[in-house]
Amino acid sequence: MEPISQKQVTLIPTERIRVLNPRIRNGRTFEAMVENIARIGLKRPITVAPRAGTDPQEYDLVCGQGRLEAFIELKQDRIPAIVIEADESDCLVMSLVENCARRQHNPIDLMREIGALRQRGYNDRQIGEKIGVSTEYVNMIAGLLEKG
Repeated sequence: MEPISQKQVTLIPTERIRVLNPRIRNGRTFEAMVENIARIGLKRPITVAPRAGTDPQEYDLVCGQGRLEAFIELKQDRIPAIVIEADESDCLVMSLVENCARRQHNPIDLMREIGALRQRGYNDRQIGEKIGVSTEYVNMIAGLLEKG
């Protein structure tokens, strides 16, 4: 997979983008994002990967769910996107890691993301490296998840 910085931005139809790892966001935060995009435009394109075997071409979202939803809310039918080569499994993992890497993530979301990465077969050390936390922290969260 090539680094994102080497990709060019393409306009992608919003209805052809599938969100693999949807997350719920704060309504007030979302409305602020919509207003900001309406006022000054999109600061950073979303990232997608082509979904194999689709005609017309469809895409899996890697990162940018909020921006995509804001564009849809603003009735925009196309969104600037960086297209990378990745299969569905890689897209899901990149999306999970992107969600975990947020500066102000919700602790419940972090727990859910750690659980999802474990279900995909990653061990605690690998998860910790991906999201920038210690193996012990991942192990502790996984223990809480296992105990409900």
